[in-house]
Amino acid sequence: MKKLITIVTAVILTGIAAQAQASPQILLYDNTNTNYHHAQAALNSLSLSYTVGNSDTFNPLLEGGSWDLVVVDCPSNIPTTGWTPLINYISNDGKAIMSFWNLNNFGFEDSYLADAFDVSVTYSFETPQDVYRWVPGHNIFNVPNVVGDLTSWSNEWIDDGDALMPLAGAQAIAGFTPSLNSRQAAIVLGNSGRTIYNGFLFDELNAPDSVNLIANEITYVIPEPVTICLFGLGGLGLLRRKHSKA
Repeated sequence: MKKLITIVTAVILTGIAAQAQASPQILLYDNTNTNYHHAQAALNSLSLSYTVGNSDTFNPLLEGGSWDLVVVDCPSNIPTTGWTPLINYISNDGKAIMSFWNLNNFGFEDSYLADAFDVSVTYSFETPQDVYRWVPGHNIFNVPNVVGDLTSWSNEWIDDGDALMPLAGAQAIAGFTPSLNSRQAAIVLGNSGRTIYNGFLFDELNAPDSVNLIANEITYVIPEPVTICLFGLGGLGLLRRKHSKA
């Protein structure tokens, strides 16, 4: 029995080590004027490494690297040269999660940005709006954290986001109304699940909901590293419990 435990433990540790060597390359847009840096906290909670880009460095980093995921936490200043590199990244099968205040503004190439995420804007709002789960059983609300309706906000910014309508093939899993309304979407999965657009500001959603939701979205878009890590830790715990009973 002890020999079997040793073998299984070695396999798990080998898998964790191999995964660590092949950890995903993640680029985070988090400008210096973001108040709470919830996306950084979410990545830290998942023990994932990442590179931070600000308004000056984000686009050069995006265009100069090979990224498995791009996370955009943008309650204010956008990249100095606009969103074209992000649009191109998504069109080339890139994976992205975004929270942004100004999707309704057709300047700064934002209209193409909405298309890239498989959404259109129905209206903008200037007070944080509660977000209701339209698909409560979806992994984004349950793995690895259980997240309920989003009702705890701080009004930190003048423009607080946009109500969305998913384009053909996209899926709205939450919205600004208690029941499904295709023109009131708040969280939309696009590009066959490669992208998630959030029509509200991460920076205004209070913790722990903000951190837990972002962590779940990251886990949904790139599940393998987190899943293997969680399995590894859980597996070791299980073996320890079994060993202590022997």
